[in-house]
Amino acid sequence: MSADSSESRPVPPAQGSFSYGRPEELPPVKPPSAGFIVQLFLIPALIVMAVVAVWALFGRLADSGTTDWGQLVAELGSGNEHRRWRAAQELAQLIRNDQLQPPIDREPLSQNRQVCEALVKLLNESLEQTTPSQDDVLHQEFLARCMGSLQDNSQTLPVLAQAMRPERDVEVRKSALMAVTTIAGEKFDKAMGFTGDGSEGDDNLQRKPLSEPCLADAAVLDQLRMAAQDTEPVVRHLAAYALANVSGPGSIEQLKVMLLDGDRRTRANAVMGLARNGVADAVPELQKLLQDVSQPTISVDVAVGDETERLLQQRMWQAEQPILARNSLRAARDLWVVATAEQRVELQKSVAAIGAADLFAADVRNQARELLQWMER
Repeated sequence: MSADSSESRPVPPAQGSFSYGRPEELPPVKPPSAGFIVQLFLIPALIVMAVVAVWALFGRLADSGTTDWGQLVAELGSGNEHRRWRAAQELAQLIRNDQLQPPIDREPLSQNRQVCEALVKLLNESLEQTTPSQDDVLHQEFLARCMGSLQDNSQTLPVLAQAMRPERDVEVRKSALMAVTTIAGEKFDKAMGFTGDGSEGDDNLQRKPLSEPCLADAAVLDQLRMAAQDTEPVVRHLAAYALANVSGPGSIEQLKVMLLDGDRRTRANAVMGLARNGVADAVPELQKLLQDVSQPTISVDVAVGDETERLLQQRMWQAEQPILARNSLRAARDLWVVATAEQRVELQKSVAAIGAADLFAADVRNQARELLQWMER
């Protein structure tokens, strides 16, 4: 082959370079596919829309504390039952939000008189019904619990006294008792000088009953005394919890009587209540309680042959046992200063047994060991 013919051959482009050949040598141009357009435009647009929606949602939530509550209060007076109760639920959630993150530009809704008046009125109207439906009972239960979050006790306590009456549904009474406990607990801690932050300063404060009950509502105090003698065990043990926070001479005497109650939970709450007030009468029953919680099982007084009920009670005991252990250890610390030397020896033995028992979770055993060290110091 001649030198002239070699010059006519095309020279391949070097690797990594571009070849600018004739137009017919370029690859054909294809229109973009639908999938490519979706990826390029639609998906980013959806992401932007989602971001804007989230931003708008949080903006609405942020503004709800200043604007929506007024509309919700107005809807509490609506003739539409569904709107009325939906407004009550949303208002309760706003109150809860204020508790979790107190507002800085307005007063908390729990202190707002309009909010309190509207919710109290709604509960009063529901309690006035002579034949409440199941939905009415659920509404009453819900609203009674809400009363514990409101600060105007001059309005909430009278309606809670009505909700605690024996003729009410037991669930409504339970909710009312828990609300009274919450209200009284805040007042009790303030009167005792507790900070409530779990600091060592609270542990070292001398506990003693208040000279007067921290709640002055006579109707509530009457209903608490009746609840402490109720035929329903669950009402009695919640009443014991409430009486502990109310304190005062009358509450303390009632709690001493409840140490002899036939219901195990009621006796336990009476012990915790007296310990919270630093009353030495609870020490003997506390010693029994500490010994009981150290046992893997508990004797159940049921009819012979009723194995299903026996198993149910044992499972309930297994669920309650760690809670009772924690509370009993707390009570032992509260009563240590008023216990006799002999009682202290027995309390130390019981606390040591809990700290060594494999049936408890690590946090319970650690609590017992720390308490034992504190006792020894």
